[in-house]
Amino acid sequence: MAFDEFTQWCQDLERRLDPAAQMAHFLGGPPDPWQVEAVTSRAQTIALRVCRQAGKSEVLSALGVQELQAGGTTIALCPAERQVRELVRKVAGHLRKTDLIVERATQSEIECNSGGRFIAVPASGATIRGYSATQILVDECAYIPNDEETIVALLPMLGDGPNCRIVYASTPAGKNNFFARLFLNARPADGIHRIVVSGESIPRLATRVARLKQQLSPTRYRQEVCVEMLSDGLGYFDLDLIGRATSDVKALQL
Repeated sequence: MAFDEFTQWCQDLERRLDPAAQMAHFLGGPPDPWQVEAVTSRAQTIALRVCRQAGKSEVLSALGVQELQAGGTTIALCPAERQVRELVRKVAGHLRKTDLIVERATQSEIECNSGGRFIAVPASGATIRGYSATQILVDECAYIPNDEETIVALLPMLGDGPNCRIVYASTPAGKNNFFARLFLNARPADGIHRIVVSGESIPRLATRVARLKQQLSPTRYRQEVCVEMLSDGLGYFDLDLIGRATSDVKALQL
């Protein structure tokens, strides 16, 4: 084996053994610390509460490639068909940087020579039933329509093996949804690996964050950038703040 070929072989082996090195290879530069934490986690349930444009879909697609390399099946659930196509496109792009061979590919599904499959579907109980998976990825979980019903249809598809996992990822959208309850009802020993990423904690997003702070309402900024879960997530003012500013004490009758 020529020296250059041996070097390439060693680099490929490192990426196989170290998800963080593979993530850096996919991105063309060092990943953020939270991305390393996510792709190296061994938890069977991972919840990512991440601001927009922080690289959430890059993490999900990297996890999809990991499972393809292991020969497993990933079911990725997205709120809309457009997001399905975008996530599959990212997975396909990462695959071109590996030694896997794509044997079949559509706008919603990829099969590789490892035996692995990546299947992305829009969120509907009718469209997701009937699959079985070793990994489930739920993108923009807080925006999944009929989220409780959809998650109920999704969970039985996940295998029982120690390497099977489900990943919920989203920007928050208020408190009244399944994704919010993953954080609001957190218990120390529930086995869920929770990662919270505010845009203010990512230096490369500083210019974007400054612009959004100027243009968004206070509530929208706290939700979209600071990933806070604020009441219904829609009003200009946070309804919780309004509630705390009111009083049950009756006015004095003069």
